[in-house]
Amino acid sequence: MQEGQALWRPGRRFPELGGELVMASHADGRCIVQFTKTPLPLVLAQTSQTNWLIQFPPRRMSFAGRGTPPTRFTWLYLPAAFAGDLLPAHLLFQRKADGGWRLENTHSGETVEGFFTP
Repeated sequence: MQEGQALWRPGRRFPELGGELVMASHADGRCIVQFTKTPLPLVLAQTSQTNWLIQFPPRRMSFAGRGTPPTRFTWLYLPAAFAGDLLPAHLLFQRKADGGWRLENTHSGETVEGFFTP
């Protein structure tokens, strides 16, 4: 389990939102990501080897499916990026010299940028 801070820009025309980030993964491939602006969870994302789920509680929206997650939901690819897995071509992940990181969807302009506390 990793905890830290992140900035999320849902798309090019949207402002950044800052909040707390928790990411946990299990050896069997299950992963969960939670982005919270206290006291509200803004994004909850879960993946397994066969299924995926993403929820946006403030909007009462959720999406789920089987197989490879859709790339329009960048949050679903954050655990894969940290694991060093191959990402779809328009998802770019970079680690920064200061210990931070950035995941960007070049099609939508969505970005997730942050750091985990040691």
